[in-house]
Amino acid sequence: MHDFVVFCFLRPVKSYLSLLGLLPLSLWAQFSFGVASGDPQPESVVLWTALEAVTQPQTVVWELSNEPDFTRILTSGSTTTSQDLGGTVKVIAGGLEAGQTYYYRFWWDQHVSPVGRTRTAPHPHSTQAVRLGVVSCAHFEAGYFFAYGALASEENLDAVVHLGDYIYEYGRWEAPWKVVDRLHEPAHEIVTLTDYRTRYAQYRRDPNLQALHAAHPMIAIWDDHEIANNSYETGAQNHQPDEGSYAERRAAAMQAYREWMPIRPASEKGYRAVKFGAMVDLLMIETRLDGRTEAVSKEAERHRPADRHHMMGVEQADWLREQLTHSSATYRVLGNQVIFTELNLGILPSDRLDRYNLDAWDGYASERDALTAEFAQVAPVVILTGDSHCSWAFEGKGYVELCAPSVTSTNFNEFALEPVARLAGALLWASNRPLEYVDTRNHGYMLVDFEAREARSTWVYVRDIKSPGRWRVHHRRHRRILPWKSNMLRR
Repeated sequence: MHDFVVFCFLRPVKSYLSLLGLLPLSLWAQFSFGVASGDPQPESVVLWTALEAVTQPQTVVWELSNEPDFTRILTSGSTTTSQDLGGTVKVIAGGLEAGQTYYYRFWWDQHVSPVGRTRTAPHPHSTQAVRLGVVSCAHFEAGYFFAYGALASEENLDAVVHLGDYIYEYGRWEAPWKVVDRLHEPAHEIVTLTDYRTRYAQYRRDPNLQALHAAHPMIAIWDDHEIANNSYETGAQNHQPDEGSYAERRAAAMQAYREWMPIRPASEKGYRAVKFGAMVDLLMIETRLDGRTEAVSKEAERHRPADRHHMMGVEQADWLREQLTHSSATYRVLGNQVIFTELNLGILPSDRLDRYNLDAWDGYASERDALTAEFAQVAPVVILTGDSHCSWAFEGKGYVELCAPSVTSTNFNEFALEPVARLAGALLWASNRPLEYVDTRNHGYMLVDFEAREARSTWVYVRDIKSPGRWRVHHRRHRRILPWKSNMLRR
């Protein structure tokens, strides 16, 4: 109890000094994983942090203000973390105003966390523009997370959408594209709860990732590498019999994910709707664990009937159709893990690639075709996609699909000379009718602006992820989406 009294007495002084960067490191060393926020609603937002090496229950105090120097505390509270939670702390700050920017921080004993900035979702009737950042696929060993640092500096973001592969489950690789001073911890492939927690802790010490979480709220969904490569409901390509029970591994992976990510406890299944006023209904779908059947092994089998071969369970599929049908938003936006539109890779003379990626929607063509027919009835639909490590823009009937590049995970540039990687992109563009834009070489993130008359997508690429230093933006590419035109995409 006496520690709490001392903390209350010192709090105002420490608040001021921390903003000036004058606090001794020991005062915030216990918050070495930074802070985060997520899943914004008009009246509330999730706040997150974690403590180092928790062995017994600890009380953590949180504060929220509309001023970065915390001259006025709007709301505060306390919560408890423990070894059972891996030292993580998650609270829902409620009673907030819609569409407002807030600042938050945590206290433990005499230690104060870095200050985070977050934002609530707009009022349900708001017609203000919405801006989302989109990221996916961050392999720690493949490069520096410069894309996260650059995205942290973007202004006027309502939220960042993370579409999966936040971590990678692999052990340390021997590969020419690795960065020598970024080695996975633990060194082996992660399988147990302790393993997954250790990997998340390593990622969350990265300064660029910390900057992103501190700057913007995140809306996140897992893909496969949060569990194991090419995972599905009952197994995974990268889960072997000598690694124990897949069900236990999956449970451990999901427990660690829910501990370390700023998602609401009510989002157990992953799929959920996040509404941004009357402008955007963001429908986050989950296509790995909720009903996905094992991928087929032959191209001829990719059109198996959807009632026997599917990406989503019946409950989620019904939920998605109901959301699409009853949405009155200007844009219905899907947060989707793997490429939706048909993409024929057969023109590329490579033994690394099959003609179709059977782990993506191309391997579940019947289910995909049924959804496409529904999109045509509720257009415009914008699909935001991760997973492929490259940038793509597709135009389908009633929808546009925008695919974010990887943060670091390998694309054509890691395996081919630059002229060859450029040629591959040109060949794919020429041979796939729905494909309007492709970049097979660069790493970065995507911005999407939704306004009443049009939406705009911007692919932002960062320079040289293999060399240490500060991030630098390489170049940007833009497209316009005119949602009531038959040919929606424009340069």
